[in-house]
Amino acid sequence: MTGELTLLTCSLDDGGPKFHPCRRCHEALREAGHAYETDVVDRNRPMGLLTKGNRPTLKEMTGQEKLPVLRRSDGELIAGSKNIIEWAKSNPPAAQA
Repeated sequence: MTGELTLLTCSLDDGGPKFHPCRRCHEALREAGHAYETDVVDRNRPMGLLTKGNRPTLKEMTGQEKLPVLRRSDGELIAGSKNIIEWAKSNPPAAQA
């Protein structure tokens, strides 16, 4: 299943503090058993600081500039840690096969 899901994150990625949205999404995807790839799309802007106008590609894709974003193989984008965590829990890998 690797390659079907890609988690777009900031540079804190999976090593940030426990409350960081990108880390929480990594943990939720792993706990649910999802295989996924990670794409660090922005560096040196921890916690989303000073991102306004600095993530044009992300804004073009999603209509907003905040990370994390989950990209599914069908092209659907799920933005926001709360939405990604909810999706991970309610869509176990076996149900997708």
